[in-house]
Amino acid sequence: MKRLVLLLEVFSLIILVTPGGFSQNSEKAFMSFSPSSIEFTVDSISKVYTQQVDVSSFIEAEDWELFCELNITGIPKERIFFALGINPFDTFYTPFNSRVRLTRGGKSKLVFIPRLNIRYKPNWLDDPGVYQGNIMFSYRSISKGKEELVILASLPITITIKPIFSVTVLSEPKRKVRKYQNDIDITPDSVSFLVPKPGEWMAEEDLVLKINTNYKNWIVQCRATELVEYEESKKYKNRIIPPIPPNYLYVKVGNNSSLLQLSNSYVTILAGDKKGEFTVPLDFILKTDGSVLAGEYMGSITFLFQGGK
Repeated sequence: MKRLVLLLEVFSLIILVTPGGFSQNSEKAFMSFSPSSIEFTVDSISKVYTQQVDVSSFIEAEDWELFCELNITGIPKERIFFALGINPFDTFYTPFNSRVRLTRGGKSKLVFIPRLNIRYKPNWLDDPGVYQGNIMFSYRSISKGKEELVILASLPITITIKPIFSVTVLSEPKRKVRKYQNDIDITPDSVSFLVPKPGEWMAEEDLVLKINTNYKNWIVQCRATELVEYEESKKYKNRIIPPIPPNYLYVKVGNNSSLLQLSNSYVTILAGDKKGEFTVPLDFILKTDGSVLAGEYMGSITFLFQGGK
């Protein structure tokens, strides 16, 4: 009876594995992790995501090597990296695209790896979704001239990629913009027109639309408000001048020679069927006639992005 109790105590010690690990050979080794899983939630493609794990293991063998390898589908392994140690330099990170050796030892040994750093670098080519896999730990031992590779434990890894889009509008003066009579603020996200007489006039700024998205299908729409007399300029006049309708504004997109007329409703100016980073030049044009009176006007142009998986 005493012998039975002793065997039960030894068996319970050997199979002790914290959440996140399981032993394939409980008579020789065990492993534990802190934390018990790796989870990345990706909401920006420009960021690098890193998580640290402490690993403990006991291996009862004469001569052994401890390995780990990544098993995940849907995301290329070369965008998932690992490095050992506390606060490793970026150059220490290695792609997780093959089995890698963590450490080695001889005879029975308790091994503590103080920091296993896992890093994920997002890419616009990755579809939004939830990707799951495991980091598999194994050890290779040599006993009596015979080599054996044993799966020791697994650490779950989950990468959740959210739908992402970013639209940035930048403008740069084509030439030095004149100083307006009433100090109208010309900012980096503004377009302005100098209109000496009725006709067709290009904006004083070159405008660039920068799009970053992981949507497969997307459109960019644009709307304009009417151009009303600048508030400060009213002080110098005895009457209020009528606004300029929004449909006097046009936009030329990229190398397209045709002009798209704007209005106070959204008009589709650009459509795409692939993910990535795109830069599109925009040229805004104002067409005026004799009904447009001299003055300084202000309005706004709004962009709307819509994407689909």
